[in-house]
Amino acid sequence: MKLLRNSAWSLLAAILPTLVSIATVPLFVPAIGAGRYGVLAIAWLVLGYFGAADFGIGRAITQRISAMQGEGRSAMARAVWSALISMAGFGLIGALLVFLSANWYFAGPFAAEEVLRRETLAALWVLALCNPVVAIGGVLSGALIGLEKFRFVSISTMISSTALLLFPLATAWWIGTDLSLLILASLAARFVGLVLMAAGVWHHLLRGRKPGFSSAEFRRLANFGSWIMVTALVGPVMVFADRFMIGAFQNAAAVAAYAIPFQIASRTQMFPLALTQALFPRFAAETGPASAARCRDFVVFVGQSFAPLIVVLICLAGPLLTLWLGQSFDMRSVLVAQFVLAGFWINAIAQVPYGFLQARGNPRYTALLHVAELPVYLALLLVLGGQFGLAGYAAAFSLRCLIDCVLLCRKADAADGYVVGRLVTPSALVAAAIALANLVEGWMALFALASVLALLGVVATFWQMPTAIKERLAQLPVFTNRLGGALLAGRSSQESPPRTP
Repeated sequence: MKLLRNSAWSLLAAILPTLVSIATVPLFVPAIGAGRYGVLAIAWLVLGYFGAADFGIGRAITQRISAMQGEGRSAMARAVWSALISMAGFGLIGALLVFLSANWYFAGPFAAEEVLRRETLAALWVLALCNPVVAIGGVLSGALIGLEKFRFVSISTMISSTALLLFPLATAWWIGTDLSLLILASLAARFVGLVLMAAGVWHHLLRGRKPGFSSAEFRRLANFGSWIMVTALVGPVMVFADRFMIGAFQNAAAVAAYAIPFQIASRTQMFPLALTQALFPRFAAETGPASAARCRDFVVFVGQSFAPLIVVLICLAGPLLTLWLGQSFDMRSVLVAQFVLAGFWINAIAQVPYGFLQARGNPRYTALLHVAELPVYLALLLVLGGQFGLAGYAAAFSLRCLIDCVLLCRKADAADGYVVGRLVTPSALVAAAIALANLVEGWMALFALASVLALLGVVATFWQMPTAIKERLAQLPVFTNRLGGALLAGRSSQESPPRTP
């Protein structure tokens, strides 16, 4: 099943760098010092933010290539060349923005010794150069995803992302710890990824075709990408608003008590994001009714299949945080973890209609929705956070995810009785996990609760799984035996949804 393979490759590209990060973080501080590591971490954050803000051209070229499958490689090559040439100019603009914003931050609000401040400011030109490399790499990656070359993209991403951690560490060990050298090593890692992506695009699309710029293609990409850009700029504000408010109205300890479980919970998004990334080119290439039916099926499937994992983590949040943090454990983190896990479950469902709407050429709605949600979310944070503390901030996050999910599903025609009826059980299990986990005490009792609720979730998933997905899974070797076949039997095909939107 090609979709499953593509999802697995996308997931692997996210898991391996995460493991490398866990292994290398304890090595960085002794090698370069806490101050330099703090600067390097902020530099990576700045680079990631402005790299994602690529004027939407990377996402636009994915949608364009996916929708051009019947037009031939020459037409696709013209679109890719237009995207690359435009991104070269946009990348320089982004580099200037990186330099100016980072110079303002590190020369002003950033608290550091004067020697480290001067060293940081001297390294900003290297950080700025990273932006065009990341932006152009995003276009190349987007073109390959549009062709569904997920294996190549995933391998290239794994190499580049792990090199982003290993190159600076090796530089610190064997060359020096000056920040210009460390950020230059990060630039080299990104350049490795750029070369690999460029080789793949050259082989599959550009070889034998002359470079050229099409103003018509540029207008088409820019019109689509401008709305993606709005989301890329507004989205991170919503992601970090809760922590900024906690820091402003409470204290640093409260920020840590909230941020630690939030960051851990956010890692669960690797699984649904890998699936929705693989779905994006399918949504763009299929006709309207078929694409809409696939969207409804996968809204149900993501909600059902992701719920057991979330239920287990909600039930075991207290014991796991205690085991990991030891004496640093803050009891407030438990309820935060439980609420944000529920929010990330809802957000996982929302990723399907979000990708569907963008793939079908409607990024305007998702962008305007996020702009409209921002003041509502800030108000929720102020009211619930002020009334209930850290748990209130976490509840505001989950409520914002719910509003986002409902509106996206309604716009994508994925909020009918078929979808809602099959999400009732996983919703009830997630709610029950939060309620019961705070009434039960002890490792064994919580583990038993997690096991029972998760088992119910697994059974409900197989029983109510969309027929189209069930038929595909039945072809996998793991389900060809008697037990697997019995699990997949579920309800009859007559309960499938209509195949029109």
